Amino acid sequence: MYKTNEDKFYISKTELEEKLVSLLGGRAAEEIALDDISTGASNDLEVATKTARDMIILYGMSKKIGPISLQVDDVRELEFYGRDIEDEVGKEIRELMDLSYARAKQILNANRDKLDAVAERLMQKETITEEEFNEFFN
Repeated sequence: MYKTNEDKFYISKTELEEKLVSLLGGRAAEEIALDDISTGASNDLEVATKTARDMIILYGMSKKIGPISLQVDDVRELEFYGRDIEDEVGKEIRELMDLSYARAKQILNANRDKLDAVAERLMQKETITEEEFNEFFN
């Protein structure tokens, strides 16, 4: 489970990728357990999309685009980097989100028994503590 450390001034690419997987886990769990999705994960999707976007355009964490920051005040400034840069950024963000979502589903499917047990407990109690959650993994 991804857990932030508020005292850090930097975050590695690996940590950001783990954050994306974690943020997309709720949506993936709905799809796996309910064979449906809802609006419940909308905030997580918003945060995940912004994180993926920042990884690509702000932190230079794209192999295809390279180690440059594309943060601009005016979208017309992107033309400096080439005509197709906006399409490439969109593709990179989409690929990062798709890979993270697939990883979330892979983890949940591999731990389906725990997913079902946590869901059952939440149906009974509505909320659980971190300690209660961790009991499912001990």
